Amino acid sequence: MFTAEYNGINDFLVGASQLLLEYGVKREIRNNCCYELPEPFVFKINDPTARWVTIPERKWNLSLPYAESLWLASGRNDMEYISHYLKRMMDFSDDKKFMRGGYGPRFRFFNGSSNDYQINIGKGESGTYIDQFKYIVECFKDDPNTRRAVLNIDDTMKDEFGDDGKIKVTKDIPCTRLLHFQRNSLDGRLDLTVFMRSNDFLWGASAVNIFNFTFIQEYISAMLGMGIGSYYHIANNFHYYEDKRNKVELIASIDKYEEMPFTYKKTFTTLEEFDRLCDLLAREETHMRLSHATYRPEIFEDDFFKDWYSILFHKNHPEQNISFVNNQLYNLIGR
Repeated sequence: MFTAEYNGINDFLVGASQLLLEYGVKREIRNNCCYELPEPFVFKINDPTARWVTIPERKWNLSLPYAESLWLASGRNDMEYISHYLKRMMDFSDDKKFMRGGYGPRFRFFNGSSNDYQINIGKGESGTYIDQFKYIVECFKDDPNTRRAVLNIDDTMKDEFGDDGKIKVTKDIPCTRLLHFQRNSLDGRLDLTVFMRSNDFLWGASAVNIFNFTFIQEYISAMLGMGIGSYYHIANNFHYYEDKRNKVELIASIDKYEEMPFTYKKTFTTLEEFDRLCDLLAREETHMRLSHATYRPEIFEDDFFKDWYSILFHKNHPEQNISFVNNQLYNLIGR
């Protein structure tokens, strides 16, 4: 087993690159060649708020994790929205309309049906479902030291067998299986542990996964009135594909980089307040994406949501001037 501890995402980028180059084993999978660690990789990020990639050589898409974070928090899996921020996402959709294994509906509309989720903005699931965000919050209300606050992404009814009784044929089986939230027994802060069956180093972990999950950790912490603890990540299979080897080698050679930690002041203290702000952001995103829009950050009194809005607005209307609460973001929007 491989274990490591990193200060933030940039520390992870360099360290994991070096680890993969030293121990990665070549393997053919689905007509592609990849290099993977031969045993599970367990790592800790000490400061989950250091989630912004500052290493230029990574060529990080800043708007994508923000867009995906809204997609997830809103419980959606529509391709019309997410493909706007990354066209390549269409390659993983079976019907080009919805992401069959998208995490959003599994977070907010988990049900026991074998039918795949199809959820767009303003269109929730009918019938019986579980909002797992609500479950996490209620677990901690019931017992601040709960060990039951597990958010499941694995959905055996949808993911294992098709209607013909054979193993399901699909482009998208979720890589992440669960998120476990737990109050740290030493300092009372909220820790998060994520388990992944498979994790691509560049397309997954460093592109969106660490950002998305630590983002969730931060806003769930606010709902629970807890500080932000440590982030733990378990990847049973950690890898990169051969055509990205030059980039991995380049990142591994970097010896100077800086983290960009930042903790936002938040106005929301409940899931209901968070959802109200999330709904407003989703409506604004639709407007800015589909038509000309005027930048109006003043509609968000909450700093966390104000910067979330500003990043998405800049992506859709880069000609307009924007402002940030986190001044460090100005250094990233030009990349």
